[in-house]
Amino acid sequence: MKKSLFFMLLLALLAFGCGSKTQETVSTDSTTTVADTTADAPEKAKASNGPVLGFYVGDFEAVKFQKGKNPSFTNRINISLDAIVEDGSLSGHSVVAGNSRPFTGTYTKDEVGYHVEATEPGDDKYDGKFSFVIDLDGHTLQGTWVANDAKLAVTERKYDLNHKTFTYDANLALPHDIAWSELYGKVPEPDWQRAEVLTDEVVNVNASNTKLKKEDIENMRKGDLEVLRNSIYARHGYSFKTRKMRYIFDSAVKWYIPVSTDVSKELTQLEQDNIALIKRYEEHATAYYDEFGR
Repeated sequence: MKKSLFFMLLLALLAFGCGSKTQETVSTDSTTTVADTTADAPEKAKASNGPVLGFYVGDFEAVKFQKGKNPSFTNRINISLDAIVEDGSLSGHSVVAGNSRPFTGTYTKDEVGYHVEATEPGDDKYDGKFSFVIDLDGHTLQGTWVANDAKLAVTERKYDLNHKTFTYDANLALPHDIAWSELYGKVPEPDWQRAEVLTDEVVNVNASNTKLKKEDIENMRKGDLEVLRNSIYARHGYSFKTRKMRYIFDSAVKWYIPVSTDVSKELTQLEQDNIALIKRYEEHATAYYDEFGR
């Protein structure tokens, strides 16, 4: 009996000793140490990852403008809300008309949603101030933008945007109703009838998922080739500088979301090969760069 009691005590002591060593090993683990340190640190303002973050896309419509400066009345804009902090600050960026500009600002929240006042840096001629409201569920964003420079062609715009998710999809097709639509370039206003017109050939080929042969494009018109080539960039979310391309993609292609001003590194090898082939058949034409900004 005494021997049994002795062995029981000995086993208990050994078990206690092993448990102490295990606890010591865990307490020196770097992950545990970081977690313990963080728990004791003073609480800081935290970024929110709520439903209001992300892309809001729609028309950027001119409200105040000067007709004599030939303004662009409507462009498609993507207002990206990138971070909301609990201290009442936020940050994001906008992508429109070939421009990507950051903004920072403040917000208040009530039963309607998030009320935001934000400003762009001010070091670009076309910078301004955003004022908008995001509904609590993050479905819509509505507001105005006012230019810093009162001499611009457009000094105020409005927008009513929907929350969108961007995903590259090589199978996105151009809508059939862009066939026979006009391509407005730098054509004097009295001579709109001389503007280029697309044909139905432009919707018969997808240059992002099909390896093109010269037989596919050698008889296509210049305008069709230009739109076909730029449809590749549109699928990657490229924001077009040329008003000519914005007239097609901003106004007529519902799936198009401008997310970047440089997508060159996103192109697939098939797309790069097709772009090179299309360019060989395009006539050398003047690029219709938008000189009028946003």
